[in-house]
Order: sequence, then structure tokens, then C-alpha cells
Amino acid sequence: MKKPFRLASAALAVALLAAVPAHAATPLAQAHNPYLAQSYNNQTHWDDAASDSTDIAVPRGFFEVTPESVQLIPNESVGLPSMSDTVAGQEIQWWWSGFGLRKVKAAGGKLVEIARSDIPVKLPNFAPVSAEERRAQAAAIQKFIEARDEKGLLDYVKSQPNRVATASSDQVANGAVYAVLTRDDAFIGCNGRQVFRIDQQDPKNPASGMKPARFTTLPASLFDNERARAKTRLPGDMSFGMGMSFNGYLVINTLGGKVITLNRETLEIIDTYTTAGADESFMNSFATGPEANGGAVYVASNTTMYRLVVDANGKIRDDEASGAWAAKYDRGIQMPSPKIGDGTGSTPTLMGFGPDEDKLVVITDGAKKMRLVSFWRDGMPAGWKQKPGTQSPRIADQIEVDMGPGLDIVQSEQSVSIYGDQAFVVNNILTREEPQLSHDSYYVNLVNGATRPGPVGAAGFKWDNRRHAWTQQWARNDVSSISVVPMISGGSRMAIIDGYFAGHWGDRHHIGMDLDTGKTVMSIRTGTNPMFNGMYAPVKVDSEGHLLYGMAFGMVRMDTSKMKRIEP
Repeated sequence: MKKPFRLASAALAVALLAAVPAHAATPLAQAHNPYLAQSYNNQTHWDDAASDSTDIAVPRGFFEVTPESVQLIPNESVGLPSMSDTVAGQEIQWWWSGFGLRKVKAAGGKLVEIARSDIPVKLPNFAPVSAEERRAQAAAIQKFIEARDEKGLLDYVKSQPNRVATASSDQVANGAVYAVLTRDDAFIGCNGRQVFRIDQQDPKNPASGMKPARFTTLPASLFDNERARAKTRLPGDMSFGMGMSFNGYLVINTLGGKVITLNRETLEIIDTYTTAGADESFMNSFATGPEANGGAVYVASNTTMYRLVVDANGKIRDDEASGAWAAKYDRGIQMPSPKIGDGTGSTPTLMGFGPDEDKLVVITDGAKKMRLVSFWRDGMPAGWKQKPGTQSPRIADQIEVDMGPGLDIVQSEQSVSIYGDQAFVVNNILTREEPQLSHDSYYVNLVNGATRPGPVGAAGFKWDNRRHAWTQQWARNDVSSISVVPMISGGSRMAIIDGYFAGHWGDRHHIGMDLDTGKTVMSIRTGTNPMFNGMYAPVKVDSEGHLLYGMAFGMVRMDTSKMKRIEP
């Protein structure tokens, strides 16, 4: 690895750890969904608000990984959802490892696998590889990256028996991208046109094994391939997002514009809602809240932000009398990859839970320079009038995201991270798009930032509850977030990405930026090793503040106390 840093003194190391601001973190105040695990991390986007944030502190400071500071549990394919719960006093992690669910815990500073439950792989020409073969694949790919041999890398990933080249898209077809962990620690996920549930043998025993998956196949009549192909880059219609309403119904949406409720135990379909627009698509998941008697579902198509309401019988309502609403926003135009289609790239995020806080739902829109858009998620203030330039009176405020000179296109395929009254967004669009040898998302994510420049840009915003307005606090055009869903560590007052510093391409870091100033207050240098490529997963941590989530080659646990301290 390159060595642009020097060892830090002990005094500097102490100062870095002490640099967290003294004021207390604003707690995440939304009530827990009674039908999900009562933990800080019970679904893909952490919680029902899809906040992508936590009160847990992650150590500030500047580090470089060492062999003893990291552990990898190899996967079968890309593993995105990772969740946690406390069982009989022990913190347990459930991680989707590609084509199976792993149940793990930390013991003696190491992850130990307790149990696993696999699902059948129905993909053509797939053959499993061993854990050691998976590690060998990472080592081989690292050599191609260091040689900047994109053609050799493509040939290599295409030749592997476990479909490395299409590992990311394979999760949509035969794995899981969005999932929830129920109050009995049952894992429910969806892929392609099926929903599946994996239960614990004994939910009260942390050492319990897991039952085989139970599946339901969604009928073909729920899918509209023509609509999906017309406005997205994907080849056909499929299930996409997943959540649980606060009144206990499993909810999924489809690329082709449908929202579906199911019985959470039997997985039987209860009701289906179809958007009115002929070219409307859902290209992200959704948030749920306790509003509307526990039935509120906040879901955004490429044209419209919706609050749909699931009633006491699981029926989906879109009428005002039930508490539902719909609001148009700027859908913009079709953007380059990784955007799937036009409109928002965000899973809606809920913001504001205190008695004196505005109750909002937040997305980024589809404008060439995206705007951060907040909608009144419940009642609007008395006498409220539509703001100039907005497409709906339901829009509380919107502000253009400016990430600095030279960034004329700013768009994100990631959800907005929210903590208290602060928001964090990244740009995922390249300043200058160069031809790619392949557009398979796994391959593109391996080379962007590693063998060629990646997208740049990150920005922090603050909501003013008195003025009902956004203020941009800072912007960075020298950091690059390739594909992960960023997180906010409220306990450390910082936003965390996995990516690069612009100009130091090929030298990968996890980067922590102060929420108030945007300054780099944490970095973990991982160099050229693709094992640390987050590969579209949400960045997550365990209760002790260790980075712990599924990456390109497996679940990685990173312990900064065992890393080498370096000077910024």
C-alpha cells in the first residue's frame, strides 16, 4: 500500500479521541415498531424511519488496518442486509451473506458463527466456492486492481464459478437487498418475485439454530415488465423494497409501481395498490411510521411522494379521509449509472419526532443538481402556503445541493442520512464518465475509485424548525463515496462513508466527517484490498462502535483499538 501518512505521537492519539464535541447527541426519538426487533438495527436502513444513523459512538482518529484489527467471514455473493438484536443479554448479528442467513456473535474479540440457513440458488451456471477460495478471489482481484488491469479483472470475474461478475444483480434476482428482523428474530426478505421467512428454532436462546426458509411466490399478475423496462435500467419487473407497518403488516413494493401487504406470519397476500401514473416506478424502499393509526407507509415513485395507509385489516388506502396523501416533486431527467431511472434515488427518510420539531419525510429529487426535499409527513402548519418553486404545498422546503465548482451534475442513489435536525448526502455521479468494459454493477464498483477516478462530493445540511427551512452547512468535493449507503454516528457527531480521497485513487478509506463542519475527523486506511469495498451495503456498526457489515467478500469487523494510528 502507499504510505502518505506518518505514525502519530501518543499525545496526538489522545487528543484525537478527545476531539468529539462535548454537547450530547440528539437521540433518535421515533418509537420502536412493536412488530420488529427492539434494537437499533432491525432492517436494511437501520430502522423504520430509514435514518441510516445511530446514537452509538464510533472512535474518532486516524488509523490504518492491521491483520489483527480486522476479521472477515467470507460470503457466497454480495451480502447487504445486516441486523442485530439482544437475546438473553447477548448481542447477536444476523447477516445475509448472499444466498444464506448467518447468525453470528462476538466472543473474545472475534466473530463466531452460531448458525446458518441457506436458500436454493436458482441462477444458471452457479457453483459454490469454499471460504478459502473466496479469500483467494479477493487476493487475485487486488492484484488486478494494483496493476490497473481492467481487462484482466473483467476476464477473471467472468471466469469464476460463483458468478462474481454479476454478484450484485444476482442479489436482486435470487438473494435479498431489503429485509426486516421481527420481534421474534425471524428474518424476512424478498427477491425477484418471492418473499421468504427464516425463523429461529428457539427465539429466546442466543445459541439457537435457524429453521429452513419458508417461501411464497408472488403471482405474475402483480408484475409489469413493460412498465419496468420503459423507465429503468433493469430488465424486468420485480419486488424491491420491504418494511413492516406499525400495525403489523408486512409491506413490499415493486419496480413496476405496486405496493403489496402480506400477513407477516403466513406471507399470504392481503392487498395490492397500483400507482396511477403509467410510467411510475418504485426504485427504492420506504419508511414506515406510527401515524395514521400505525398504518403510515412513506414511499416515493419517480414522480410522486406518497403516504399510503395500511388499515387495521391490511387494506391499502390512498384517500385523505384515511390519512393518505400524495405530492409531486421534480422528477428531472434520466441520469447516468448508477441511477436506475429518473426521479429520486432515495429511500424516504423520516425526520422530526419531538413535540417542537417539524414532522418531515425527506428525499433528494431528480433535478440535474438534486435538491434536498422535505415534505410535511402529517398535518401542515395552520395557515401554511405553498412555497414558490415547489410542486406541492406538501413540500415544507427544498434546497439545491451544491458540492462546489465543477460539479454541475449532483445526484445520489443513496438514502439521505438523518440525525436529529441534521442531514447528510453524497454524490454518486462521475464528473466525467469514461467508457466501461462492462456495466455489471459489481465490476463497475470494483474499478470506480480504484483503477480510475470515482464520483466526488458530500454535503451536510441542517433543518430550522422555526423557519421551516434547510441551511447547507458545508460541502466537500475532495471525498468520494462509490456505492455504500452512508451512516451517521450521532454519538461521535460524524457521517461515515466508504470510499476515497480525491486524487488518491486506489487508496481506499472509511472516512468520518464532522456533522457541523464537514472536516475529516476519522479515517481508516484499507488501501487496495477489495475485501473492504462496501459494495452497495449500508455502513453499519455494532453496539461497541466497531464497523461491522457485509462487504464485497463477506462480513468484516473492524476494531480501531487494534489498528495502527497514523497522522492526517
